[in-house]
Amino acid sequence: AGRTVGVVTFNSQQQTLIEDLLEEECRRNPTIERHFGDDALEPVFVKNLENVQGDERDVILFSITYGPDAAGRVSMNFGPLNRDGGARRLNVAITRARRELLVFSTLRPEQMDVSRSQSDGVRDLKDFLGFAKRGPVAFAEAVSGSLGDWESPFEEAVARRLTARGWTVHPQVGVASYRIDIGIVHPDAPGRYLAGVECDGAAYHSSATARDRDKLRQDVLERLGWSLLRVWSTDFRANPEGEIDRIIAGLNHLYRLAPE
Repeated sequence: AGRTVGVVTFNSQQQTLIEDLLEEECRRNPTIERHFGDDALEPVFVKNLENVQGDERDVILFSITYGPDAAGRVSMNFGPLNRDGGARRLNVAITRARRELLVFSTLRPEQMDVSRSQSDGVRDLKDFLGFAKRGPVAFAEAVSGSLGDWESPFEEAVARRLTARGWTVHPQVGVASYRIDIGIVHPDAPGRYLAGVECDGAAYHSSATARDRDKLRQDVLERLGWSLLRVWSTDFRANPEGEIDRIIAGLNHLYRLAPE
C-alpha cells in the first residue's frame, strides 16, 4: 500500500495502447484518477524504453511487448534494443524500480536464438528474462553461444553427420567457464540446447590428470542442467554410422523427457 507505480514499454505503440486503456479505466472508476493527476507526489507514468530515463517509482511494470508470431517464430528485431546503445536502454529501463520490478512477457528466454543477432542488447534481454523467470541460478547457467569453430576434424565430422540427420549444431558452446564441443539445439526452442556432445580422442585416454579434470567439469555442467553425450574417436573411426545412431538415440530420449 502507498507504493508509487510506473509502466515501461518497449515502444510508443504499446505505450499509447496502455495509456488509452488506463484512461478508459479512469472513466469507469474515477476513484483511481487521483493517482494519475499532477496533484500526486509521484503520479503513475507510462513511458517507453527511449523516454523513461530519469524517472523512478517504487514499482515498475515492464511490458516486453514482443513475442512469437502466429507460426511460433520469434523475430530477433527488438526495435531500439538492436541499435547502438540498446544494452544501455535496457539497463535504464530495468533500473527504474526502487523496490520491485514486475515483468509481463509472452516471450520466453529459450525462444530467443541469440546466434541470429549480433546485438549486445538482445543478448542482455535474453539473460534478463532468464533471471526474471528463474532467479540468480540463470546467470550460472547462462550460455555464451558459440565461442569458435571446430577444434578438430573429428568434431567437425561428428557435427557434419548430425547435421545431415536433421539436427542443428553449434561448435564450442560456452557455459560458465567451460566449452562444450558440440551444442545440440532443442528442436522446439532455438534459444535452448537439448544436450551437449563431447568428442574425446587419444589425449583423453592417455592422461589421468585430464580424466580427473574432465570428471569435475562434467559434474559442474550436469549440475547446471546439461545432459552430455560422449563419442570416442576410436569408436567413431571403426563405426561412424553406428556411433551417430547411438548419439541420436540418446538425443531422441532426452527430447522425449524434456519439459515443455
